[in-house]
Amino acid sequence: MSKPKYLLTVPLIVLPLLASISASPISAKSQKSAVVAADPGSAQLKFVARFDGGTGLGGAEISAMDAKSKRLFITNGAKNSIDIVDISNIKKPKLIKSVSLANKGVTGIQSVAAMNGLVVVATSVGEKTAAGRVFMMDVDGKLLASAPKGVEVGALPDSIHFSPNGRYVLTANEGEPKNYCLTGGVLTESSDPLGSVSIIDTKAAKIVAKTLDFSGYKDRLNGIIYAGGRVYGPGASVAQDLEPEYIAISKDSKMAWVTLQENNSIATVDLESGAIIGITGLGFKNYNTEGTGIDPSDRDSERRVRAVPAYGMYQPDAVAVARLGGNDYLFTANEGDAREWPCLMGGTDSTVAEAEDVRYGSNGTNTSLKTNATLGRLAVTPFTPATVLGTNVTTKTTFADAYSFGARSFSVWKAPIFEGVFPAELVYDSGNLIEKKVLEVNPAFFNADWSTSTGVANAADTRSDNKGPEPEGIAYGKAFNKNWLVVGLERDGGIMLFEVSDPAAPVFVQYITTTDWQGSMLSTPKTSGDVSPEGILFIEAKDSPSKKPLVIVSYELSGTVAIFELSSK
Repeated sequence: MSKPKYLLTVPLIVLPLLASISASPISAKSQKSAVVAADPGSAQLKFVARFDGGTGLGGAEISAMDAKSKRLFITNGAKNSIDIVDISNIKKPKLIKSVSLANKGVTGIQSVAAMNGLVVVATSVGEKTAAGRVFMMDVDGKLLASAPKGVEVGALPDSIHFSPNGRYVLTANEGEPKNYCLTGGVLTESSDPLGSVSIIDTKAAKIVAKTLDFSGYKDRLNGIIYAGGRVYGPGASVAQDLEPEYIAISKDSKMAWVTLQENNSIATVDLESGAIIGITGLGFKNYNTEGTGIDPSDRDSERRVRAVPAYGMYQPDAVAVARLGGNDYLFTANEGDAREWPCLMGGTDSTVAEAEDVRYGSNGTNTSLKTNATLGRLAVTPFTPATVLGTNVTTKTTFADAYSFGARSFSVWKAPIFEGVFPAELVYDSGNLIEKKVLEVNPAFFNADWSTSTGVANAADTRSDNKGPEPEGIAYGKAFNKNWLVVGLERDGGIMLFEVSDPAAPVFVQYITTTDWQGSMLSTPKTSGDVSPEGILFIEAKDSPSKKPLVIVSYELSGTVAIFELSSK
């Protein structure tokens, strides 16, 4: 392929971890859990219990735990409520009650966090383009008298987090558009609101949010792109186009980092000054090496992870931070995401959604790469780094270079702390370790996903052309004097455990899944196990009801929450 105009802005470091991994394939037969370990003598996750709210699809997306009350708080999108679950006995999770916020005008619950007896819930009220609200309650679900109507934040608060010291509550307000259709030649904020970050000081005399947007970066558009980020929504300003997704906060509660998923960037927030001080572009991953290759096709004759002449946009969803060796490092789950809104691709009808992702076989210009066995089926963007800003991109726009969504990996970055716009410093990327591991342990359903209409698994290879196993959730924690990272694979259903005391050389420890690919998530009783991990919690021993470290995973499609115990052998 031709060399991209804006060449890779960060180095790619892939360490040879695969050579040390030996494991037997997991049977596709029904099982309580399936485990593959690199080192049977190291710490291991063990499935302990499952909570099923009984509502199925959307029944469990994000969970939070309050250590003192030993309760879980689970967003239930199916009921638009918060489920309060007692886990004082981790083997027998028990529903206490469900708290609905419908009478407060809530139309969507996006996220929840809990700390020191306080539970905070990020919600949409009315249209998603309107200001969101954070509701505060005690562990019994009673709203605080100091904020009975909630606290107004930015549009579509997609995730919510406490600072480690408990003082601040932060929301990442995605501000995603409802369309890109112009009104009088202008993309109004009623169509595409500003992306923002809101900060609530819980110790303030009056509970209000300070909402920070990206208006100060209106003249930095070219800088963000040259640093390896993306600003490309037709007609959008920089402040409209940047879409916060997820937040990690430093241990000292002074800094926060916010993933801007669609923009392939991370924003840095100074909590002491209350300002967004920097934007870091993540650059693009070269898939054309043995250690970084992918399976790019759902219609080739074999399932094989291989070097291909294409690039991946990291586009992380979840992010975690760890203080290691005197430095802060960010761990990102590089899920990827494509936009799909009316008027995105040159149309004018506000009722017809237009998807950014197209197949290279349809729009690519390198004819030798347009077959199903090469890149023909790969979902890519026509908004490439080589696209001239202001170009009218349509579904018929052609391009030479293939830029796919996500990187099918997790990455470690040096946490940016400086002011300005600049490229990120990549410390480590897992390359194709995740996709190769999935192929090894689950060949019968490699890169498959689930049908929400039939409730059963789709065929293997279904997602090879579009983000593969799809790493989405991530969590960091300490146990047994070591540092651990847990990565959830949204499409594959598996959970991967890494030891990350050396951030430049993470060590694969374990793959575990509680998904039964031969079951059904819509059957009664449900036979699929846990499907589609979303939110992940690492509960350190000091905060655990069992006094042993736990990993708690929320599964969006099955509507279940699984509890795993981390034990040291």
